[in-house]
Amino acid sequence: MKKTGNIIIWVAVLALLIIGAYVVYNRGDSEEYIEDKIAGDINKDRVADDEEDGTEQENKIMAPDFTLTDLDGNTVKLSDYKGKIVFLNFWASWCGPCTSEMPEFEQVHKEFLKGDDAVILAVNLTDGFRETEEKARKFIDDNGYTMKVLLDTTGSVAQNYNIYSIPTTYVINRDGSIVTYMEGARRGKVLLDILEELKK
Repeated sequence: MKKTGNIIIWVAVLALLIIGAYVVYNRGDSEEYIEDKIAGDINKDRVADDEEDGTEQENKIMAPDFTLTDLDGNTVKLSDYKGKIVFLNFWASWCGPCTSEMPEFEQVHKEFLKGDDAVILAVNLTDGFRETEEKARKFIDDNGYTMKVLLDTTGSVAQNYNIYSIPTTYVINRDGSIVTYMEGARRGKVLLDILEELKK
C-alpha cells in the first residue's frame, strides 16, 4: 500500500513538471510573447539612438564581426553588410526546426532582394562530424535555396554569439548593433514585420 502511494506521488510530481515545462515552452513560442519581446528590444535600441549625451554606444551591444566562407568559396564579413539590417540565422541540416523555417526564410530572402534594406545570412554549424559542408550543400541544392549560406567550420562564430540551441536568429541593425534575437523556428512574417518596424 505504501509503495502504491509513493508511485502515485511520483506520477503527480512528474505530471506537474511536464505541465510546467509545456506552459513555459508555449509562452516562449507564442506570437504574442515574441512580438512583445521584439517590440521592447527595438524600442530600447531607439532610446539609445535618441541619446544626445554621446553615450549611445554604451547602451548598445555591437554584433561581433566575423569572416566566414560561403558555399561558393567567397570570403564574407559581417561588416560587409553595414548599412543593412541583417538577419543572422544559425542552423544545421540535421535540425528539424531549422529545416522547417527554411522555406519561409527563402521567400523572405527573395523579398529582400527587391530592395536594398536587409539580408539573411544563414550560418551553418559545419562541425565536420554531424554537419559537413557536403551535407549542408546537398540540403541547400536539393531544396533550391538561394540565400547566402556561410560555413562556421570552427564553431567560433556560434561561440561568439552564445549559440546554445538552433535555430537562433539575431537581428542586427544598420549600425551593427544587436536589436534582438529569437530562439526556435520562426515564421517568415516575423522577419518582415521586424524589418518594417526598423524602417520606421
